[in-house]
Amino acid sequence: MMKAEQLIEQNNELRENLNPKNKKYYENLLLYIRAKAVFQKDADVETTLLEILNDLIDAQNNGQDAEDYFGKDPEQLASEIIDNLPKSFFDTFKLACYIFFGYIAFFSIPQMIDPNSKMDLGRIVLMGITVFLFALIILWLIGNQAYQKNKLVTAINYSILFILFLAFVIGGFLIETPLTIHLPGLSGILTIIGIFIISTVIYIIERKNLPFLSAVYLYEIGFSIIGIIIRIPLFEKYLYHDHSQNLARIVLIFLVFILIINVRTIWKILKRNK
Repeated sequence: MMKAEQLIEQNNELRENLNPKNKKYYENLLLYIRAKAVFQKDADVETTLLEILNDLIDAQNNGQDAEDYFGKDPEQLASEIIDNLPKSFFDTFKLACYIFFGYIAFFSIPQMIDPNSKMDLGRIVLMGITVFLFALIILWLIGNQAYQKNKLVTAINYSILFILFLAFVIGGFLIETPLTIHLPGLSGILTIIGIFIISTVIYIIERKNLPFLSAVYLYEIGFSIIGIIIRIPLFEKYLYHDHSQNLARIVLIFLVFILIINVRTIWKILKRNK
């Protein structure tokens, strides 16, 4: 059985055989299904989408367009397709873990640069759950946009999304819980290494599906190295105690480097998807 990424590549190639009208019809259908089939297995979703595409290409070769073949209510068709796909709670759990751990890696490791800072485990759990729910809302809105013709509804949806995002960002700074731990020295080093190992495994598995992971992974490598070095007594003396400006310079240089890499990565992704 072909993997999801292989099915996606084949789908991208075959879509070029569609005429503009049929391509628009199919791509809206594809967007809706991919965004809303969160609780279904990726391979099942992509297999179904490829089967639909092959059927549409055959219909087009026989002189039929997408509306004649599939009907004039593609949103209902897409909903029925999703309902008929088996649910995969394992894949949903995996997605939740990726998002949750992504939050930990992206926001907690930079905080751990300071050996004297405390990691708020309660906040991490609350915000991790919030990030997952926020991701589901984003996917739901993306799916709805495929067949949303009312610009006012679109504006309201994105306004709500923006407000939720602001609440999430502000909450990330304001929420405090008593479940905090202090990770100086060796305990901090081992924690950073553990998080980094798990991140590396996720990166190796998902790097083809999520091209932007390269930039995020590089970001984590840098902060992990800084967090470990500053906990080594020899370097702590020159980077932390009475020399915090040295640490600030290193972090600033690293952030500028990451910004350049991110811009380059985004440009390559956009160029490839044109």
